[in-house]
Amino acid sequence: MVIRRLRQLPPEARPHIAAAGRVLAEATARLNSMSPREIAEAAYTPGGPSLEQLEKLAEARLMGQSIRSVAVAAEVA
Repeated sequence: MVIRRLRQLPPEARPHIAAAGRVLAEATARLNSMSPREIAEAAYTPGGPSLEQLEKLAEARLMGQSIRSVAVAAEVA
């Protein structure tokens, strides 16, 4: 896959990139308005990570930690 700088993209791609940016901004604002428990409940799917695991990941996100550091800490504990 070739990665190009934004200004090298064809003009018809720019509106799609702008739309994706708006969706990302809206999703980020929505996540920032939720508690870690609310985020976990919204993300939970049967067979996936537990609510407690998802809540820890959400707490780490809100504190600016990477998901990798939370996973490593969970393995050590």
